[in-house]
Amino acid sequence: MRLNCSSFLFSLFSVFVFVSASDDSDVQLKPALSQCKRTSPCGATLSTYPLLEPDAEESSGFGSGAAPPVYDEILTHEIYDLNATPELQNSTICSCPEDTVCDFESEKNAVKIDYHVTLRFCNLESISSVCKRHDVNVRVIGAAQASGDSVQEVSKAMMFCNCPNGFSRQPVEVWEGPDISLNYKCL
Repeated sequence: MRLNCSSFLFSLFSVFVFVSASDDSDVQLKPALSQCKRTSPCGATLSTYPLLEPDAEESSGFGSGAAPPVYDEILTHEIYDLNATPELQNSTICSCPEDTVCDFESEKNAVKIDYHVTLRFCNLESISSVCKRHDVNVRVIGAAQASGDSVQEVSKAMMFCNCPNGFSRQPVEVWEGPDISLNYKCL
């Protein structure tokens, strides 16, 4: 079988999508999106809330003896202000069948996993509402935030069933490279 030059170029460009950055001279190659599978969301929305700043007089415990002294930041964890307006970041994970668009505006095909992650589906009806597994029901994979407790972007996700009562977060798993896996079970 012979490939002529035009079919070779077409196949090369169908594998890569050109995405131009803010500078006209910068071009970044990204692989084309794969077709969404039944358990794969087409996209994810990450909500980043600002850190809650405690009142210095109330939380210091200086001289009162009421609050234990904090010696190391490892002993504390970040607390987010969930009443504030979050910064939203949408990412497309795979392409919907029949060239339909992954809808980030509508909530009808969205599943809120926790305060940080919302998964978007081409068709939420394809996900079973009966969970037969007692282990991980949702897996969200992406590059870890500096804190290591969440992801800064989603590269892959799988949802095996939709839990009507919500999800419970399980321990984070180290994935390949800089990625981590956020795992969730049904409540």
